[in-house]
Amino acid sequence: MQKQSLLVWGCVILAVVMAIGEESQQSWKLRPTGDPGTVYFSIHRYRPGSNWSWNSDVPLTRFHNLSSATLERGGRTEFEYVTDAGKLICRGSFSWNSGAGSFTFVPNPDFVAELRSLGYGTPDQDQAWAFMMSDVTLDFARAVRDAGLHATTGQLLDLRHHGVDAEYLRDLKGYGYDFSASDVIELRNHGVSADFLRDLKRAGYAIPAGQIAELRMHGVGSDFLRDLRSLGLHPRAEDILQFRMHGISADYLNDLKAAGYGGLTAGQVVQLRMHGVPADFAAQAQELGYRFTPQELIELRQHGVSAEYLRTLKESGIRTLSAEQITRLRQHGVD
Repeated sequence: MQKQSLLVWGCVILAVVMAIGEESQQSWKLRPTGDPGTVYFSIHRYRPGSNWSWNSDVPLTRFHNLSSATLERGGRTEFEYVTDAGKLICRGSFSWNSGAGSFTFVPNPDFVAELRSLGYGTPDQDQAWAFMMSDVTLDFARAVRDAGLHATTGQLLDLRHHGVDAEYLRDLKGYGYDFSASDVIELRNHGVSADFLRDLKRAGYAIPAGQIAELRMHGVGSDFLRDLRSLGLHPRAEDILQFRMHGISADYLNDLKAAGYGGLTAGQVVQLRMHGVPADFAAQAQELGYRFTPQELIELRQHGVSAEYLRTLKESGIRTLSAEQITRLRQHGVD
């Protein structure tokens, strides 16, 4: 009987030890930086199944009851790291200007109440923590609402995690865009800046977020849009994509237009570029009185026909040859 009791107590002690090992652990570290107005602050939060760390240079103004003198003085300490969403009550000690200890997270009930008044759902404990560490402010929540994104509480976090800030949202609204929260996240994922969106509008393009993201993915930038606009060119957005994928510049398009080939489809322009047809070859052929189709220009260049060769033919009195006849002459070595 005594052995059984000892066995039971042994199991209980083991369970207690294991439970203690699985308890959440929340620790902080802090030390000075080269800037007297900021400190390096790191947070480590462990829970069963989750291990999370964060660190940043933080202005001293974000803390309550903490100053440079606190670090220098050393000893036991208690201070608070404060954001709109909540605060960390930090306890520990400082020695040699560096400190460490544990913290307790306290959500801000006023923040939650204001979120609800703005039309968002009540964040759960994990979301409340994420709001604080992602620096989701009430100003940001209002900017998301004012931009008409109709974001959920979770999307509010996603927007911040993808680098969206209040200024970006105000710019979108100012430029007349009407995006959803998922649209804005997609745009930021692909590095679409507010300046690029502004230049798209100025160039007269009203296209969905997915197409805008695709343009940026293929290297279409504000400079290319400005070049097109300055030259009086306004290709379709899907054509711009084709042009950039094949290395076609605004100058090449403008030179084709000047040579009389301004009405070509994007596919025809791409074929000319892929087959190495210079715009000046098309222009010189026109000057010599030839009216070749895009396909004929390609065939002539493929067979080594240059503008000089066309000029030689014309000067020799051969003026009315078709592209096919010129190609045959070149193939048979007629110079």
